[in-house]
Amino acid sequence: MYKQNDIVNLNISDYSHDGYGIGRIGEVVFFIPYAIIEEEIEARIVKVEKNFCVGEILRIIKKSAKRTNPICQHFKDCGGCDLMHLSYQEQLHFKTISALNTFRKIAKMNIYPDEVMGMDEGLYYRNKVQVPFSVYKGHVKCGYYRKKTHDIIDLESCYIAPLYVTDIIKEVKRIVIKKRISIYDEKSKHGCLRHLLIRTNYKNEVMVVFITNGNDLPFAKELVASLTTSFPQINSIMQNINNKHNNVILGDKHKLLFGKDFLIDKILDLQFKVSHYSFFQINRLQTEKLYLKVLEYLQPKNKDIVVDCYCGVGTIALTIAKYVKHIYGIEVVASAIDDANINKELNHIENATFIVGKVEEEIDKVLDKGITALVVDPPRKGLDVTLIDKLKEVRVPTIVYVSCNIATLARDLERLSTVYAVKNVTLVDMFPQTAAIEGVVKLNLKV
Repeated sequence: MYKQNDIVNLNISDYSHDGYGIGRIGEVVFFIPYAIIEEEIEARIVKVEKNFCVGEILRIIKKSAKRTNPICQHFKDCGGCDLMHLSYQEQLHFKTISALNTFRKIAKMNIYPDEVMGMDEGLYYRNKVQVPFSVYKGHVKCGYYRKKTHDIIDLESCYIAPLYVTDIIKEVKRIVIKKRISIYDEKSKHGCLRHLLIRTNYKNEVMVVFITNGNDLPFAKELVASLTTSFPQINSIMQNINNKHNNVILGDKHKLLFGKDFLIDKILDLQFKVSHYSFFQINRLQTEKLYLKVLEYLQPKNKDIVVDCYCGVGTIALTIAKYVKHIYGIEVVASAIDDANINKELNHIENATFIVGKVEEEIDKVLDKGITALVVDPPRKGLDVTLIDKLKEVRVPTIVYVSCNIATLARDLERLSTVYAVKNVTLVDMFPQTAAIEGVVKLNLKV
């Protein structure tokens, strides 16, 4: 049996769901971070479990042509990216393999995507970033968490958000140090500045949000003056007040320090009012591809009545609205429904109705309206089993399922399979450089 610190040579033949390379010696499986299919490596065992070992690369004996040199100095330390050592095409290949394996294992189906939608290079795509502050050995740190820890990596570069976002973060840190603004300490529960949140929109306009432990933000005027002078694209600066000592980032109260308390963002031909509280898709370009695929799968007609389950702020529902007779959106978060109604008015849409409540409970109110199709875009936990039972009973002709979690998507497809057949599948890479992939599935009622 192998033990910790043993040295082994491995041929990498597969990937795990989180992007580790997999090698085998006899019946023993080895998981090696940052190893790539077709590589031969020398590895040191760092962890031994009953049925597998985890190792680290000591030397690459045979290097894959699909390996790249990560452009970010924080890669391997930062928890933001998993796959920057892979060429972008190989990232898409890995995500496709991972989805296929998940469908086989959980859904008991051989489901092959019709299309995998990637980006040109998979960089600079995030329109929302939030970073914590801390003090370590007397030095202020601001950046992303180290993988699987609450230790902060001091941010010098980031290539999945616009470069000016990183520059804003570094400027805030400079002012905080110069003015000696206190930093919140998780253990003592004292100190002022907790997090910094930055949003951008399609015009590259910027919202900056200081998240504080308490009502006061020292040197707020100096912060506003310095940031707006250095970054004229900033048109909103907020202070969010979070006095709760937990892992929730945003508090319930806020102050406007400069400009407006919102941004106007755009998806396809629709505009959306976005506050610092709003849930909004992080990758705008890929969101447009995803929504166009939803429309393609729906094939909406002007006599159709559609329900958008888990509608959030109404982005999918309002995209569909102009093609159908009426659309209903259901969402449990009341503030999201408030935003959805604002967005409906902003876009002069009259044939959309938004309902607050749990989908599995509120859907009964619309099932007698002659529903022709459903769109479901649930949180990572997937569909509630009560909703699945209702869908199987009501037998709406078409369901388009949008999922950010392929595992729960596969589980729900298996549960629906007695009544619905999978017609089409597309994978959309919403989060390049990470192991995540989004799925869009068209389900037709079985004859």
